[in-house]
Amino acid sequence: MGMMASLMNTVRDPDLDRIESDPTTRAARMEPDMAMGVLNAIFGWMWYIVFFLFVFLPLIISGQLTVWPNWAYFWQLLANVSPYSFAGVGMGISITFSIIGAAWGILISGSSISGAAIRTPRMVSRNLISIIFCEAVGIYGLIIALLMNNKMKMEGDHFLPPSADVALPADGLKFGIAQSLYTLFAAGLTVAIGNFACGIAVGLVGSACAIADAADRDLFVQILIIEIFASVLGIFTLIVGILQSNEADFSTASFGKA
Repeated sequence: MGMMASLMNTVRDPDLDRIESDPTTRAARMEPDMAMGVLNAIFGWMWYIVFFLFVFLPLIISGQLTVWPNWAYFWQLLANVSPYSFAGVGMGISITFSIIGAAWGILISGSSISGAAIRTPRMVSRNLISIIFCEAVGIYGLIIALLMNNKMKMEGDHFLPPSADVALPADGLKFGIAQSLYTLFAAGLTVAIGNFACGIAVGLVGSACAIADAADRDLFVQILIIEIFASVLGIFTLIVGILQSNEADFSTASFGKA
């Protein structure tokens, strides 16, 4: 075995040794960041959420430990929350998670661009497009939040007449109004999750693009195409969120009946 190792070292190409020892080559083999580890931690926390919803919460609410919760108790819990609160939470999480995704992407790609620029300064200017793509993700969340805010109107008669015999759900709001508020919550949740994933995807591809460009400038355009496709996912999410929010109608004429 010792003779074989000596023979392999003798016939080894010196240029291959130089390429292997290049810092850019070693960096390309390493994880550009710890994003995947953090994603694994997020999925781990999801198991805690499932445990909370399907084990702990049913046990607290109904006093029964069941694998499949009694959804009637959940309805009683959620019925006391105003639909306007759901719509407000939808607006909040749409902009919050979009900004988190954008900031995370900028952190990933920006750190790789800064590190690669030490050895190859010429690649900084054109790799700034990765930062622009990440910033656009935050703008998508801002756009849907502003659209949702303009949709929510308190004008007109949105409430059912009070009844002494029946407890009115959803704070006594008419069905159409309550449905519109829940629709805004769904739109905000859709944009939040989509932009969060889009920001991380753009950041990871932008990081790889910076490392590849530092090693070979001809690789920039090819990897940029991949980054564009990752960025388009945020636009798809924004379009779906806008279509969902357009279904929310707060006009009194449309919901004049109880």
